Amino acid sequence: MSNLRVAKRYASALMALTGEAKKPEIIADDLLTVQSAIKSSKDLRSLLASPVVSKQKKKAIIAEIFGTKIGSVVNQYLIAIIDKGREDVLAEALGQYFVLRDEQLGIVSVDVRTAVKFSAEQEKSLVRQLESYTQKKVRVSFSLDKILKGGFVAKVGDTTLDGSIRRQLDLLRSRLKDGSVSKN
Repeated sequence: MSNLRVAKRYASALMALTGEAKKPEIIADDLLTVQSAIKSSKDLRSLLASPVVSKQKKKAIIAEIFGTKIGSVVNQYLIAIIDKGREDVLAEALGQYFVLRDEQLGIVSVDVRTAVKFSAEQEKSLVRQLESYTQKKVRVSFSLDKILKGGFVAKVGDTTLDGSIRRQLDLLRSRLKDGSVSKN
């Protein structure tokens, strides 16, 4: 079975756990803490992936790292993953958990590449337009792309919304070749 399928199963189990919890947002914050630690520490990733390190040693190190920083639900989840020998999919399972959580909350992530930094008003306007387009709450991450000469490119899931100058020029060129440009 692929790691992605395993990660999705563990993420689904985690969604069920948080659904039963009284304060799922606290669990989500704890999971963000764990996810951030895994992303930022190569040593932690190596430790979790190592078949040489015993399960008991891994549990002790996890307890030492996170201690009281995370609640008992997340702590038990981490211990269960280590007991099952699936700590190699932990990072991916946490990522899949947040994908499932966003789906449940009606949130879609959008990556926007811009030629120049947008003003706060331009960002708000684009967020409103994207929310209208997707009919969901939008979480946008903006980045600068020096390759773009102007405009922006937004990626919503598998869909790319291209508002770049290059795309507009390509469309104009195509219409000119077809002779479909109206005379005004």
